Amino acid sequence: MEPVGLAVGLVGLFSTCMDVVQRFDSYRTAGRDSRQLDAQLNATMHLFEKWGEGVGIGNGELSDDHHPDLDNPRTYAVVQGLLNSIKDFSSTSNEPSSPKGLQKTPSFPLSGDPSTHGSKISRWQKTTWALRGKLKQTSHVQALASLVSDLYNVVSPDTASTSPKALTRNPSFKDLSINPSEQPYAVDIRELLRKIEEEMEAEKIRDLHLWLGAPPPNDVFNDSNDKRVQETCEWMLHRNEFIEWQKPSSSSKLLWIKGPAGFGKTVLCARIVQELERTAQEPVAYFFLSSRYDGRDDPFSAIRAWLTMMIQRSPAARDIVTKTRLSQHEPLASQATILRAFRELIGGVPGCILVLDGLDECTRMTNTDTKSVPHFLQELRIAITNTTTKILISSRGDPVIQQGISDFTGYSEYTIIPDDVGPDLMAYSSELVKAKLPNKDEPTRASIAQKMKTRSEGQFQWVKLQEGSLRKGRSRKQLEREIDETPSGLDSLYDREWNRINTMGDSDKERALSLLRWTAFALRPLTVYEITEAVLLTEDMDELPVDEMPDCVDQDYVDSMILELCGSLIEVRHVSSSENIEHPERIQESEEDSVGFQEVHLSHFSVKEYLLLKTFPGTGTLLSGEKLRVVNERIHENTLAKHILRFIGFPEAWENFLDNDQEATWRFMSYVTGEIINCFRLKTISLDLQQALNTFFTSENKTWGFIRKFIASKILDGQPDIQETSVSPLVMAIFCGLEDTVTYLIHEQSCDVEDRSLGGITPLTWACVTRTKSMVQLLLDKGADCNAICYGGRTPLHCSVDADETEITEILLAHGANPMVADDEGLTPLGFAAARGNVTAAKQLVDRGADISHISANGSTPLSEACSNGHVLLAKFLLEKGADVNQAATNGHSSLILAVWYDYSEVVELLIDEGAEITGIQLQDHMFSLLSVAAGRGYLKTAKALINKCVAPIESLPLFLASSYGQYNGVMGNINTEADPTSPDSPHLGYHSVLELLLESGGDVNAGDVDGDTSLHMASYSNSIDIVEILIKRGADLDIKSVSGETPLHCCSRRGHFQVTQLLLQNGADVASKDNFGRTPLHHAWPIDHADRWGSTPLSIAARFGRIEIDCGMVR
Repeated sequence: MEPVGLAVGLVGLFSTCMDVVQRFDSYRTAGRDSRQLDAQLNATMHLFEKWGEGVGIGNGELSDDHHPDLDNPRTYAVVQGLLNSIKDFSSTSNEPSSPKGLQKTPSFPLSGDPSTHGSKISRWQKTTWALRGKLKQTSHVQALASLVSDLYNVVSPDTASTSPKALTRNPSFKDLSINPSEQPYAVDIRELLRKIEEEMEAEKIRDLHLWLGAPPPNDVFNDSNDKRVQETCEWMLHRNEFIEWQKPSSSSKLLWIKGPAGFGKTVLCARIVQELERTAQEPVAYFFLSSRYDGRDDPFSAIRAWLTMMIQRSPAARDIVTKTRLSQHEPLASQATILRAFRELIGGVPGCILVLDGLDECTRMTNTDTKSVPHFLQELRIAITNTTTKILISSRGDPVIQQGISDFTGYSEYTIIPDDVGPDLMAYSSELVKAKLPNKDEPTRASIAQKMKTRSEGQFQWVKLQEGSLRKGRSRKQLEREIDETPSGLDSLYDREWNRINTMGDSDKERALSLLRWTAFALRPLTVYEITEAVLLTEDMDELPVDEMPDCVDQDYVDSMILELCGSLIEVRHVSSSENIEHPERIQESEEDSVGFQEVHLSHFSVKEYLLLKTFPGTGTLLSGEKLRVVNERIHENTLAKHILRFIGFPEAWENFLDNDQEATWRFMSYVTGEIINCFRLKTISLDLQQALNTFFTSENKTWGFIRKFIASKILDGQPDIQETSVSPLVMAIFCGLEDTVTYLIHEQSCDVEDRSLGGITPLTWACVTRTKSMVQLLLDKGADCNAICYGGRTPLHCSVDADETEITEILLAHGANPMVADDEGLTPLGFAAARGNVTAAKQLVDRGADISHISANGSTPLSEACSNGHVLLAKFLLEKGADVNQAATNGHSSLILAVWYDYSEVVELLIDEGAEITGIQLQDHMFSLLSVAAGRGYLKTAKALINKCVAPIESLPLFLASSYGQYNGVMGNINTEADPTSPDSPHLGYHSVLELLLESGGDVNAGDVDGDTSLHMASYSNSIDIVEILIKRGADLDIKSVSGETPLHCCSRRGHFQVTQLLLQNGADVASKDNFGRTPLHHAWPIDHADRWGSTPLSIAARFGRIEIDCGMVR
């Protein structure tokens, strides 16, 4: 074909492309939360159409003055390829971005805290489009935008001005700098690509945060640093124990810093974290567990918090957690899933530094369940074994903690003594005295501060509690006498306050003790508004005490009716900024509200322990020590539960609460409804409380209508598939874990054990969801159907397996549960067990006849579920039981393909050892070998596993993929283009290692593709200087030519990559080498007058493409 006629062939192809893009546009639906994405697609379509007009193609015709480059054979071929890619866009836009057909969308909550199911369901379903729909479509729009940008790059609509810098799909968006001379379309494209990238990353992080379920951030770290006196807490940084712990090591380390209550451990820990963040090269994550914030009931919250912080600070950590997240369908990661993600993260990100303060404040110190401190420490020890992780724990010297951490590898400890904190205590005392006694002279202030420091016996908290006695009106002698008469030690100080309260009049004493009880034993800190109402409640009240409510809740009220009564045992704090975000109604508040929304706290965690050993009205007992502590805590919990039950039994308490347009009459209802599931879930329920519960949980209860409305409007709002307004007392009692009440309702109230009042789900299924084994047994004994089909086609057995409750699973199977029932997605319980890696449950199911070859609706088998989630032990079990290692699911992907795709090298080795066929995978009309997949996704371990199993790197495709960061053919990249390639946790390093491995294992560094392009051509073209360096060191031919006669130097000079050009020249690349059209690399750079066969000179090309710095480099 003559050059002059080439462009005509593009006209029809361009018209077809416009039709395809418009069809993709019509695919969108107005109901999706995708207005921004729609705008981005509209911009891309507009730019595509403008390109056609700019180069002379439009309305199915070729303009006589069309762009001359369209008649260039090489340019024509490139444009034709790009247009063909756009033409094929409609067929590929609906293809999955990965070979896995195993993504499951949750139907109803199957794990996690039942008290949070309402809000969690709603938030999860709203983000499903964000993760699987929106990200998928966003990637397609990004791909389309990239193709259009390449058209602008290859043939610029306006050659009269400088052409835009290359907009490639491979380099980081950071490289796409905008020059002042660039045309508006280049600016638009770059801005479009940047916004798409930012939106995708933000959506991913938001979903990960939601899924990880970490406690809301608290202000302990920031508050501790803010109140720390300058130059204090430095002593620990110079202790040998800390210095040794900081040193690099080939194994894990744990340092336990322990000390008595009040010794400033939290402030010290905050200073250590501050220093680690400043100096450590490795990623640092921390969690400050506090008795006054969320997370105090579950030590595993620390791991959730660590993971949440790590994904924000390390791209490699984010990629690891994302992979785990995408392999799960649960809206909230279970404890088992969190532990798996944690193990993978600290194994994949070496040298992580993890800090935990306040472990002794966890409420599960002495428990023996799976959320206890001993179990947490055991799992933590297992997780960090054979890693280089460093852990620092700061707490009191509790024996439970001592026993749990003594077996850690690299364990060391340091006990804080008064001499350590002496100078810091003096500095703290001096600051406090200076602030409280500005009217005193320096010698007086120094004397008072010295006395406080001496009397404190190392306890910062003791000094803080003297604040109230430092009155400006007192003389020096009076101040010193007050300090001398104050008992030393916290317990002695608390004794003084306790004795004062017991000498009060009956009314004040009763109120003070009630304030202490609600503050110490409520499930969360109460606001001033809430506790003002709570202390008025009694078990036997006949009506709400409206007449006893204060006229105004202001600072005078707080001082006289709260602080003065309880003295130094209680303090009132402003709500943290993070909590204001959770409660936006608090941000815009009146002066009264600014006081009313403050929270009431114990002045120190040790106050609660002190109160547990004291006798309140109704807690008289002859017990002492730990037994007294346990009994008193149960009495207090029962007392508060009875008050709450009495409160919600009054219709007046609900007044205006369910009306979003009005302020609730009783603010305490916010606390009650927020904790309604947990406030009755007690270890021991007293007889009188049980009787009250039985009476309350009946359909005759006059407030039950309010409860139904509350569940409908506040908990499960926006869930049209769940008929929540008809929830029965039986189902509610199951959610609250009230086994005796459930028994009463079935026996005495004749409640239906097949009640489907909430979402069509039976009570037995809800019992499995809430993981209540005794409740499951009770309902089965009462005749509940263990094979009832519920929401999403799932049975109770599906739920118990998904919740990792093997004991419940065994109970269900013993009662005849059918292991072969498939849900609406075709998944049997064995599929759930395989996806979760639960070998015990899998054995239970297989022993009862579960089909190990069952294929689900989306094409997965139990073996493929196990392999795609990296569960090597479960895969091994299924193979031992006869699973077909080569069974290909209906989606065409074998278990081996999935294991390679998701980088589970141990599973890959297992499957090959068991006879798996080493086949390839087809993606977008391209066939890739398994080694190509591993190379294309930067998976070093999997690539090693394949090569070790005799998969020789004889083909060139793996080399091309590794050297192009998986972008060769544009279908497999597994890299964040924003990542810094020099960072130690950059995913680029995986590709570097794979490339080195392939070359060491016999790969041909000079192998070329059908166009004759080698890895060096591709790396030079895409400005991958790190890859270029590796290839040169491995002997790549610098002057090797492609079919068109181009050398790597042609590629980088044409694209304007100065550093790569310079590197090639420094290593001897031939600057005078000519391609088939007679062009040297200089044609793309240096302004001289030598013309090629079309009459173009380097000067004219330089003027068109603006490669001045390349010109200069070549001259030098």
